[in-house]
Amino acid sequence: MRREIPENNGRLRQIPWLERYRRGSWCLIGLLLLLLLAGCSPYSGKPLVVFASPLSLKVNQVVEALKAGLAPRELEVLYAPEFGPEGEGVLAQLRKKNPGLIIALGSPALLRLAALEKRTPVVFGMVANPYILGVAHDPQHPEIHQKNITGLTSPPPVKAALEQGAKLFGPCPWGLLYDPGEGMAAELAQLFVSLAPKFGLIPLLETSTEAQGDLAAMSRLQKRGARVLYLPPTATAARYAPLAMSWGRAGRVLVVSSLPQDEPRGAVLRVTLDYQALGQEIAVLVRKVLAGEKPEFLPIRESSPLKIVVDEALWRHWQAYPLPPRGASREKGGLGAFPPKFNLEEFPS
Repeated sequence: MRREIPENNGRLRQIPWLERYRRGSWCLIGLLLLLLLAGCSPYSGKPLVVFASPLSLKVNQVVEALKAGLAPRELEVLYAPEFGPEGEGVLAQLRKKNPGLIIALGSPALLRLAALEKRTPVVFGMVANPYILGVAHDPQHPEIHQKNITGLTSPPPVKAALEQGAKLFGPCPWGLLYDPGEGMAAELAQLFVSLAPKFGLIPLLETSTEAQGDLAAMSRLQKRGARVLYLPPTATAARYAPLAMSWGRAGRVLVVSSLPQDEPRGAVLRVTLDYQALGQEIAVLVRKVLAGEKPEFLPIRESSPLKIVVDEALWRHWQAYPLPPRGASREKGGLGAFPPKFNLEEFPS
């Protein structure tokens, strides 16, 4: 059977079945070549591995968001402790897997990887400051970094907590308790001191190196006039959080928390990173690399999606007892009488 088509001169040119067969064969070969090239992607057949350190609730939230954002690709997840030789063993296990791409979650994970992994693409997240980890050196030039590594930097939301708290409570003294032996806690304490005056707040610091000393340190902050107690996202704050929340529930002090975990009620204001949203943003960046973009040409950028929650029932009760003038005595309505102790369970969520 033949098909006839007109030529420019009006004649008919016959296309035999053999010519049609050849043309179809070339189309089929081209399609097969395209499929073959797609299968030769450097990431095809190789696992995507999450290397996280240390294990925490916030890491789990990010991992769940990554799994959803990268589906149907499967993720292998390896956790390593922050300190000790066990982390080196987990890292060796990771490298044996010969992953196509590594997702590093947490500063300890990135610190270990950056020193050893110079070729496999790495996308990082949940890192406050990559410029002190050897990945990059100049915050003014985030486009200059280790060639196989890119990612998102997420500073703790100290500034946002102070800003939101100042809007809610007005200018007043804020207290912060920290352990000087915890590097992150000491760093955030200095950040707290430097930022608080910009929002009209008076920063007060106390230290405690163990749980037995937390009560005395918090009492000292209260005696010095702290009307708000701030809990930054540190191990020290997580340690004394139950005590601080009990004070908040009892009406002894206003509590503002940036801890990622859900604590018992007691904080009037919670300003935390939204780790679900952060995980989704990391997944978008991973997809860019999987699509062929090189980490070398993707600048490090900041991403700090926030979750801000006000305990309205508790705040309504505090509003019934306005802040007394700073320095007012207990007898004349000072901090000890502000407000009279109350039971938070009396007030619905």
